[in-house]
Amino acid sequence: MEIHHSTRDGCLVVALTGSIDLFSVSVIQRTLRKDLADQPDALICDLSGVDRLDPVCATVFATVINHPSSRWPTTGFALCSAQPPVAEVLNRLRVPDFLQLYHGVEEALEAVCARPPYLRDELLVAPTLSTPAAARAFVQQVCHSWELDSPDATLIDRAVLLAHELVTNAVIHANTDLVLRLELRGDRLNIAVHDGSPRLLRAVASDPHAPGGRGLWLVEQLAHAWGVSRHPDGGKVVWCTLQL
Repeated sequence: MEIHHSTRDGCLVVALTGSIDLFSVSVIQRTLRKDLADQPDALICDLSGVDRLDPVCATVFATVINHPSSRWPTTGFALCSAQPPVAEVLNRLRVPDFLQLYHGVEEALEAVCARPPYLRDELLVAPTLSTPAAARAFVQQVCHSWELDSPDATLIDRAVLLAHELVTNAVIHANTDLVLRLELRGDRLNIAVHDGSPRLLRAVASDPHAPGGRGLWLVEQLAHAWGVSRHPDGGKVVWCTLQL
């Protein structure tokens, strides 16, 4: 894997050449994290030279974008110029649901530099019976402060419901301290819960007669995208995205 850096109007373009696989993914991850920590105006990952992307390693971009080095004030991050086989892997794993994939460097630079303000807020809570209620109040307050009730009056209600399901799920199944995080990236609202349990979860078919177990199924129905990933500091993150 070859990695080349160039700058364009204060933005950093990182061109990757070769295969993204188990042998190269750690180098790519370290490089992109360091680049984000330097806080350029934007970071564009040029994939035109990548001839193969191992699906197991495609999570490297999600890992990088959620690393503390990318926290607000954030650097815009985008992918571009993926060859068809690579783009197919990214689309199959729904990477574009949380990280935009552009046709070329110019398009990516124009979009990332013109992005709306990025916002993030977090709530640290203990796993108690009142935690879901605290999460609902937090989400409603933050969304109102970000003026997300216009023009879609139902958005905040959906965000509150999704956060309630994710937090309730973490309280019941993880029973650890947890962090509820809201992120507004352009026209997408991301809701994520980090708990201390390493056990990954999956959605199950809804059973109207069951006393529980419908949380992730409901998230799957209401959210634009959702997923579960391990956190580098331990435990897991369950996240979902709403389209504004």
